[in-house]
Amino acid sequence: NALYCALQGLISPGDEVLILEPAFDIYIAQTKMAGGIPKFVPLRSPNAAASSANEAFVLDMEELEAAITDKTRAFILNTPHNPTGKMFNQEELTKIAEVMERHPQVTIIADEVYEHIVFDEENSPHISFATMPGMYERTLTLSSSGKTFSATGWKVGWAVGSPTLIQAVIAVQQWVNFSAPTPNQDAIAQCLSIAREPYEGFESYYKWVAAEYLRKRGLLVSALKAGGMTPIIPDGGFFIMTDTSTIDFPKECMEEKTVAMPTDPMPRDWALSRWMTKEVGVTAIPPSAFYDIKNVGLAKNLLRFAYCKGDDTIVEAHNRFEAYFGDKEEQVEN
Repeated sequence: NALYCALQGLISPGDEVLILEPAFDIYIAQTKMAGGIPKFVPLRSPNAAASSANEAFVLDMEELEAAITDKTRAFILNTPHNPTGKMFNQEELTKIAEVMERHPQVTIIADEVYEHIVFDEENSPHISFATMPGMYERTLTLSSSGKTFSATGWKVGWAVGSPTLIQAVIAVQQWVNFSAPTPNQDAIAQCLSIAREPYEGFESYYKWVAAEYLRKRGLLVSALKAGGMTPIIPDGGFFIMTDTSTIDFPKECMEEKTVAMPTDPMPRDWALSRWMTKEVGVTAIPPSAFYDIKNVGLAKNLLRFAYCKGDDTIVEAHNRFEAYFGDKEEQVEN
């Protein structure tokens, strides 16, 4: 809702919005609903052997700046990043800020909803873009209780920024919602305070929830390896992008037609996800859903899995991968 209000308040028809790919699909839809034009800048993999999301998904600063025009009015920056789990580091954020300094017409919308789900605070900490020199006045920072407190249905979040930017959000918000969920807001306000206190043997709830997701990440990494895939390890969030290039499946699957498929013929990742659901019993999101049509090919050997699940679900996925792909290996050996 904060993102919707921000884009409606900041964007006029014909304005351009920079979006990093792969991207949370709501960015594209809400930009178009505001009359804006999405301009896509893909994160690229300069190192084919990279095992971490931070190394496998890199923003080319020259490509970012080349995408900016006189019509560019906003840049959506998501860190920790969905769907990759990439954490933008100090050097990257500094370079992004330098690009933005040269284009003062651009407002930065910083989506930081996974700010507390971070696994290596020493080497890969979350850094809020608004703390970059000269960026506070131009940055609208969005966050949410949904991810941190596993309360996505409550839809309680917030926007932080300069009075000018906040006023743009408020001007829309008052005409979007008839009333606010006051009990939910009060509960989350209390959570934000209590979360700083010791919890379950940890320094705070925030430390506990990060450790819990780190543990679940380990379970899913093990499951994906049992399926013969190579996980691209995230440093934040609760998604894993996975290299599936070693998986063979019937090529006829790519000849199928569905209403939802982004391109014709069906992209490899889309077909693989459908096949895996039906044959293995494990479902992933095909990342081509997070790309513009012209960049769908960047997702062909990837699938996105989530570990915001009960342990039993992740363990069952492991068992199904092991049973299916283990049997295939035995058949080849025999």
